[in-house]
Amino acid sequence: MRFGSRLLAIVTLAVLAQVTTAQSGFAQAGFSAASTEQQAAFEEALMNAVDADSVGRWARGLAAQPHMAGTIGQIATRDSVLLWLRAVGIDVGYDSLVLYMPQPLEASLEQIAPTKRSFVLEESTAGEQTPDQIPLFNAYSGNGSVQARLVYANYGLPADYAVLDSLGVDVRGHIVLVRYGRSFRGIKAREAEARGAAGLILYTDPAGDGFRRGTVLPEGPMRPPSGVQRGSVLNADGDPSTPFGPSLPGAERVPESRMDGVAHIPILPIGYGMAGQLLSGMSGARAPDDWQGGLELEYKTGPGATEVVLRTLAERGEAAYHPAFNTIATIPGSEWPDEWVLVGSHRDAWGPGAIDNVSGTASVVEVARAFAVAARQGFRPRRTLVFATWDAEEWGILGSTEWVEANATGLRAHAVAYLNQDSPVSGSRFGASAAPEIKAVVLDATRVVTDPQTGRPVHDVWLEAQRAGGDGSAMDEPSLGTMGGGSDHLPFYIHLGIPVAGYGFGGPSGVYHSMYDTADWMARFGDPGYEYHATTARLTAVIISRLANAELIPYGHQALATAFDTELAGFAGELEGSIAEGVVPPDYLEVVTLALDDARESLVDYRQAASRFEARRSDLLAAGGSLANLAERANRAQRDALAAMLRTPEEGSDWSRNLYVRDDPDNGYSPVVLPGVRLGLRAGDSEAVTRELRLLAVHFRSATAALQVARAVLEEVGP
Repeated sequence: MRFGSRLLAIVTLAVLAQVTTAQSGFAQAGFSAASTEQQAAFEEALMNAVDADSVGRWARGLAAQPHMAGTIGQIATRDSVLLWLRAVGIDVGYDSLVLYMPQPLEASLEQIAPTKRSFVLEESTAGEQTPDQIPLFNAYSGNGSVQARLVYANYGLPADYAVLDSLGVDVRGHIVLVRYGRSFRGIKAREAEARGAAGLILYTDPAGDGFRRGTVLPEGPMRPPSGVQRGSVLNADGDPSTPFGPSLPGAERVPESRMDGVAHIPILPIGYGMAGQLLSGMSGARAPDDWQGGLELEYKTGPGATEVVLRTLAERGEAAYHPAFNTIATIPGSEWPDEWVLVGSHRDAWGPGAIDNVSGTASVVEVARAFAVAARQGFRPRRTLVFATWDAEEWGILGSTEWVEANATGLRAHAVAYLNQDSPVSGSRFGASAAPEIKAVVLDATRVVTDPQTGRPVHDVWLEAQRAGGDGSAMDEPSLGTMGGGSDHLPFYIHLGIPVAGYGFGGPSGVYHSMYDTADWMARFGDPGYEYHATTARLTAVIISRLANAELIPYGHQALATAFDTELAGFAGELEGSIAEGVVPPDYLEVVTLALDDARESLVDYRQAASRFEARRSDLLAAGGSLANLAERANRAQRDALAAMLRTPEEGSDWSRNLYVRDDPDNGYSPVVLPGVRLGLRAGDSEAVTRELRLLAVHFRSATAALQVARAVLEEVGP
């Protein structure tokens, strides 16, 4: 990463499309009165520079062929991004990683009883123009050939196996058939293997993704019977061959036999057309009502007469290591170059990837181009901007994780925020998630960017849709979600505590991780004119420009404190319920309660410090006085306050260190807020609950001290 490099000369660009903006909604947070007008002009220049035709060209080029990580097609996307960004004068390069990514070699599935049939493991074209197909496989499946009877296990989660146990169905030695949904597929692999299954078959049921949800391809956007969801089943944080550091060339590797999170049983994904043929011959007990899916048959648990042979083979040994490349582009800051605002998207896909994640990469490239155009007009960001495209996200968030591990020291010292763009466009319905401390920044940006269909602010259309889909209660503002797992924000947020956000426009779609995720699908169903791609880019441009240009970073410290307070109050209720159920011993109640009281009392002080700092920040900026050299010191103290919400290595060896949230280890995608205390309670470990509550109190005090320093810095000037 070359933060000291200068911005290269900017070449001639196309005529800019003009965009009407609602600048009356411009947010003042972090800006002095004097800089507000300049920022409004900067945003206008950025939004005018973003062009739907331009982002459409990027998108169609990237989705022209499959580009799975570790293949020639993915190297081509790297070269395209480098070429495009260099052409507009942006300093861009790439890093080189060596990742354990065993490519598929063979796979087969045969039914040998009660009838014999061989299955063709490919997706039919169904009228779609699909390029050469990536084989049907799950990354990090075990190798092997197994012959066994079939057991249907619903979603393959712990609660489902408990139901099978109650029915007297033992999966040991059998091949388990489970449907996708409700968790990361790696959790399904972990649970099947832990229970002694001989193999695992995954399929997408039409109840969740197929003809029950709408018209299937080629007439409609939904998954046809042969459509298959590829994907990783890795349960690890980054490359499993380098658990103690980044996967750089020459890095020390653990042997395959000691890699954590890699499956040992054969695993294969299939379409619901194949699954229906397997399920139609199943015998055994009738599956419970909530296990019945969308296929026109009665789902039974087995095991019965249905017996299959499952074979999978992927690379092993040295052949399983492949190069991977993250592209890193920078625009150096004009005033605070050592403060970094980052935005990124993963560049790899399980097919052409028009939604996942060409839509994200095209948006990031277009935003970078818009900043290059604005620079020609004299608008330069005050902080350094970093535009990244990550490799091997689909294999287990590998490229970004290894980059974060390699650059952790610099990121802890300099990063302001990271914005993630993963599958941001598949329709027109907006949604967003963010860390509490930057939710207001995301929300305010939606007030000044217009929805292309209605011409109204995205904020208003978003709020109206949430009101219509809610429970009838009044909503003053749209609700933003909590960032969990499943994408490249995770190492920034969960590991380093850097504030993150993700957002985009969704719609009916049944092409996830399939060869049907094409530019043709996008042109017909998702975003025909690439207007929502452009709208996503405008939102990103506004958000990162505000984070980059505000004199005082507009972190919502009170919002984070309030979020902690809300969650601790909720946890108190959960604790009472656990005591009533006997999960926490009654005689331990006093100890846990004292620790909870200490955490909440420390949180009161933290909230007061946050309130006082934000009041001083607002007053000083409104007064319009010069901050002299205080901004950098105050912002460093602000970042220290957020860093205080990160457990130290000495306080726990877990890679997930954010005290506010982490990805759920039993789900993979959803967040667990207050992870230390809630996971302790889930495990029935009252000592862990007490320890984590005490730890929260310590860190609340550290955050309070940092905000007091930040406020003291601002007291050095002005009234």
